[in-house]
Amino acid sequence: MSTGEFFATCNTGLESVTVKELREMGAEVFDTSPSRVYFRARWSDIYHLHLHARTVNRFFGLLARAQVRNLKEIEEVAWQVPYEDWFSNTLAFAIRSEREGTHDFTSMDIARVVGQVVCDRFIARRGQRPPVNLDAPDVEIFSTLVDEQFLLGLNLTGSSLHRRPWRQSLAHLTALRPTLAAAVVMASGWDHRPLVDPMCGTGTLLIEGALWRRGISPSLGREEWAFRKLLPHDETRWQEELAQAHKAGGESPPLRGSDWNARYVEVARQNAQGAGVSDILFTVANALTLPPPEEPVVLVTNPPYGVRMGKPSELVHLYRKLWQKWSAEYGGSRIVVISGNPAFEQLAPLPPTVAYDFLQAELPCRLLIWDLPGG
Repeated sequence: MSTGEFFATCNTGLESVTVKELREMGAEVFDTSPSRVYFRARWSDIYHLHLHARTVNRFFGLLARAQVRNLKEIEEVAWQVPYEDWFSNTLAFAIRSEREGTHDFTSMDIARVVGQVVCDRFIARRGQRPPVNLDAPDVEIFSTLVDEQFLLGLNLTGSSLHRRPWRQSLAHLTALRPTLAAAVVMASGWDHRPLVDPMCGTGTLLIEGALWRRGISPSLGREEWAFRKLLPHDETRWQEELAQAHKAGGESPPLRGSDWNARYVEVARQNAQGAGVSDILFTVANALTLPPPEEPVVLVTNPPYGVRMGKPSELVHLYRKLWQKWSAEYGGSRIVVISGNPAFEQLAPLPPTVAYDFLQAELPCRLLIWDLPGG
């Protein structure tokens, strides 16, 4: 396989960030839909994308994309896919099916039809069908039907790339997915100024920022790569790409984070060490009593929304105090906030320069960017 068509999944509403990222890495983006970016690339590029794409949750081989009205048309579309060119009939497969809209059939019906087509096509082309294993398949084929738009994709990644190898397993009520954190920092316009997070939790925004600016793969140490079981895979080329990733590393402006919770700060330090960016300065401090910065900064943070942490009345007070502090002490700085509470934007002293509407774990949020005057 030389050049093929693929798609990447990402945060709904932040597709433009992923488009920019993939294009900068040489992918030929040709379309988007909610939470998906479609592109053309060489198979060898898929290795680099898996190691260095930061805003992507999974990559898929684009098997089919068509308008359909019923199960018969789904069957006809599915039959045109050369599954036998992607994987061997010795590998167990599973169909993962999702459906949105009004139809006279279920997602299980779609999975049954597509699964039967895969088996029948292998028998016709290879003389033997592959086994089915719904619990631990070697190969996952994802089928999505939204109204009449049918999409069939082969999972090249395995489990989501947001499961970073460096991340400690700590239950944090408002923890960000690293892929979302990376998208936020990449959209922030971070330049030569220090990057700071006064409510850093376990450090995800700063760590992803450091990895991005320094060109370090966020997935080093990950052992699960679904593409290694597929027929187009070239293990020698993959090992070369992996070796290059281990050599990568550059410099960035300083990064500083703080949080009132000492336990979170300690985990942030451990996370940073595991990611190879242990020079990030983490301290235990209250965001409202931090000393003013010595120079303008890019402040990026994810304050509580009042959904899983904080009471609405307390949050209004917090938001007002934060804006008073930032307006007085952060002249010339850029303020970048993930907001799941309209009060934060309503209390701002000026309208945001840039705003993105997106979903975070099905919660409507806004990524808001302000450039404060002065400095």
